[in-house]
Amino acid sequence: MKITVAVDIMGGDNPASELAAGAINAANEFASEGLELILVGTQEAIDSLPALPKNVSAQVGSSVVEMTDDPGCVMKDKKDSTLVLACTLCKEGKADAVVSAGNTGALFTAASLIIRRIKGVRRAALGSVIPLEKPFVLLDCGANLDATPEVLQLYARMGSIYAENVLAVEKPRVALLNNGTESHKGTPLYSEAFALLSKDETINFIGNVEGKAVPFGACDVLVCDGFTGNIALKLIEGMGKFMSKSLKELFHASPVAAIAGAMTLKHTRNLKKRLDTSEYGGAPFLGLAKPVVKAHGSSDAYSFRSAIKQVMIYCAEGTVDEIAASMQKKNEGSKETAE
Repeated sequence: MKITVAVDIMGGDNPASELAAGAINAANEFASEGLELILVGTQEAIDSLPALPKNVSAQVGSSVVEMTDDPGCVMKDKKDSTLVLACTLCKEGKADAVVSAGNTGALFTAASLIIRRIKGVRRAALGSVIPLEKPFVLLDCGANLDATPEVLQLYARMGSIYAENVLAVEKPRVALLNNGTESHKGTPLYSEAFALLSKDETINFIGNVEGKAVPFGACDVLVCDGFTGNIALKLIEGMGKFMSKSLKELFHASPVAAIAGAMTLKHTRNLKKRLDTSEYGGAPFLGLAKPVVKAHGSSDAYSFRSAIKQVMIYCAEGTVDEIAASMQKKNEGSKETAE
């Protein structure tokens, strides 16, 4: 199965050469699976690339969306940017998906306006894969700061389909992130969403989950509004970095501690790998008409390669089509109820 991905190599924290190296690694590794890439960069960045494999081509954009830019710039001052060009290639059918490590808001704006949403999807969501005791999908983690009960139900459905297809989880357990496990807990938004999800036969809803249970495999899909989700995501990432820093300081505190560190090195490396977000490389925007993955802004070559691998699976498993079918079924059910 041929899968062509438009890869924006500009706008990340690391140089375009680092992201291009990750993309080329992915192209070489997954060539036998039909992967083809279109690297999108400035003329300078493209000119500096090494010889490209046969399954990699390049396109030139005239400007770059910086992390500090207002997201709306993609439809005003930077219509000629590499990020917009990547989305346009996808819209025109020259690419099947998009990967970018650039400005999250700008990518969401460009993808929503150029690639568009799936029919019936009121709001797309940013779904981050969190690699704790057991990987799970957290959504929304920042695409939309507010939500309605119906929007949270939409997130639950899309997240469930993604977890089943991309993470290979059978009958994913869906939960609401809340301040208590009882059905009446939380704001009216969450208590009303609880009632909706409890009646939804298309998902495996297990109820509310408290923050303290999240790291211990409490669910496979964790649903919340974008404001709450972004705070949760950043807190999880921060705690991971804090633990890594603390362990390093602990094992360098004294000669005895250094010996203990050497003796447990294998185990600490395994722990670090379990917490390493580079294994998944980025977060998908669920609800768009084509697969779009936002790679981590700080992506190195390996992390960027992982983001491309994730979007490959996203395409191959037909996740967009399944979400579209789910929305169509929901809309048909709503019409029958109204009649």
